[in-house]
Amino acid sequence: MRILCSTTPMEGVFAPVLPLLRSRTGDDVLVATGPDLVDRVRSAGLTAVAAGPAAPAAAARAMTDPMFTAGSEPWRIGAVMFSRVMAPEKLPALTAIADDFAPDVILHPPVDLAAPLLAARRGIPSITYGTGLLLEPELVSAMARWVAPLWTDSGLSPDTHAGLYRHRYLNPVPASLQPDLGPASACASQIRPAVPGSTDDLPPWASQLGDRPVIYVSLGTIPIFNQPSFFAPILEALDDVDVIVTIGHTATVDSLGPLPPNIHAENWLSLAAVLPRCDAVVCHSGAGTTLAALSSGLPLVLLPRGADQFPTAAACERAGAAQVITPDRLTADAVRHAVATVLKDDSYRSAARGLQTEINAMPTAATVELP
Repeated sequence: MRILCSTTPMEGVFAPVLPLLRSRTGDDVLVATGPDLVDRVRSAGLTAVAAGPAAPAAAARAMTDPMFTAGSEPWRIGAVMFSRVMAPEKLPALTAIADDFAPDVILHPPVDLAAPLLAARRGIPSITYGTGLLLEPELVSAMARWVAPLWTDSGLSPDTHAGLYRHRYLNPVPASLQPDLGPASACASQIRPAVPGSTDDLPPWASQLGDRPVIYVSLGTIPIFNQPSFFAPILEALDDVDVIVTIGHTATVDSLGPLPPNIHAENWLSLAAVLPRCDAVVCHSGAGTTLAALSSGLPLVLLPRGADQFPTAAACERAGAAQVITPDRLTADAVRHAVATVLKDDSYRSAARGLQTEINAMPTAATVELP
């Protein structure tokens, strides 16, 4: 089978599909993504070609788009960026790639909107791989509306859901965290969420972690959410525990300023190696980090700032696995209290472990069949 994976050039969007792509050893796999992710894809052992804009450039253009300035909803920047900037720019290059590669199926995340349109034009299946909770209905409706001219220009009737659920949806979220799959219900099947990295890849300082609780801190990899200044109230609060913090590759560890000896900072670490050493996770509610933490049965303190982070945080809070601190309440005292709560109140760990049990029962990427 010839599989064309069209993915948005963002680590949090690409990482969830990596185990699935690596498992297709008998198939011919090609990844089409923005130029800023091509090297990352190739370093993972996959064949990659550039198509569409780089993520920072697309985000910058989206912020000047009149549809972005027309409202203040948290999802609006993504809707504009993915439908009005990335999709039209990527479609011609993706079409040329497909003409040469002749895929049997196109695999894509919910935010790569050129892919399902191209599949519909070619009359082949498109499979959406979920990266977290289903996208909010308001977000999907806006994206479908703004990408509709591309469908019309291709001689096709615009898809109500931007093509996201036209054939199959691979859902990485346990049912108790997301019981209602709405428009994806008819085509959804489960896939166990990925926990990035290898299990034996930690720096030497990890062996020095003592008897105190260990807290992992992450604000993801997207600059708009992980500015060095955002870490200040979090790290100030965590003075009586051991802390592992990753800040992404867009800043340096030095940008955090002088750190006390209980805080160990790196640009990136393998979550598969880090999380088994931890007692709780403090993060931005990004789907990848959140699902990885729950895969390890760890309670959460969630600090949503935008995009899909608010619904993800709300779902974890409803499930009893998380304390949530919204941006208007984010202080060192609030973080300190929330971390103490999830460490001392066993109900949070119990809820997280219940979700871990559900996740462990989901099919692995290696056992998921593609058409």
